[in-house]
Amino acid sequence: MQFERMIVMLLDHAEVETIAVQLVNVSESSMTAKTETNEIIKIKPSETAKKDHSFWQSMKDIAQAKIWLPVTKGTHQLLQYDWLSAMPAM
Repeated sequence: MQFERMIVMLLDHAEVETIAVQLVNVSESSMTAKTETNEIIKIKPSETAKKDHSFWQSMKDIAQAKIWLPVTKGTHQLLQYDWLSAMPAM
């Protein structure tokens, strides 16, 4: 399924353009993904995620299931909230 690029409102109300990716390789400390145009990119986990064993296991499961994830277009970071989550109230 193709996802269009979208604008996501973050907690600080800044607009961030996102792209859809599928994880293709998840190791103990890094991830690579392919975009809708089959470009291979490196995903940059947060400092907290780097130390979280559950995070890495979840990413491996997501890669195996071939689930599309939103990442920031410029920095290739995972979003805190997925495509369908409502933004939390402040």
